[in-house]
Amino acid sequence: MKRLLVLCSILLAAPAQSGQEWELISVTRGPTWEVNEAKGALKQNGRVLEGVLKDKTDGKADYQIRVELNGEHAQATFRFISENDEGTKLTGIYKRTAKPTKTHCPEQIQLMNSFQYIGLARNACEP
Repeated sequence: MKRLLVLCSILLAAPAQSGQEWELISVTRGPTWEVNEAKGALKQNGRVLEGVLKDKTDGKADYQIRVELNGEHAQATFRFISENDEGTKLTGIYKRTAKPTKTHCPEQIQLMNSFQYIGLARNACEP
């Protein structure tokens, strides 16, 4: 019986550990405009969505993001892992379709600060 309980606990925990697939675009203004795109799984734990996304061009895991959702508001810390920085803070909005279906439940998060825009989006539903 104890083994069955442990097995059930593991099976129930598995979906929570696997993340949902998101796409990211980052537009940064420095000496020139820089646009980066990434994709990958972000795990959600309560109001927090976080993970490391891979660059669409070279496939390297280079974008770490942690977003705290509060209704339609979002606050995030975003960092380029390769630049070994502490990250930057951004604020913005969170939107989810009002009437999701089994196959269509888009979500989007738009974040900004004085020099960077980040857009996160997904169209797939939970498996």
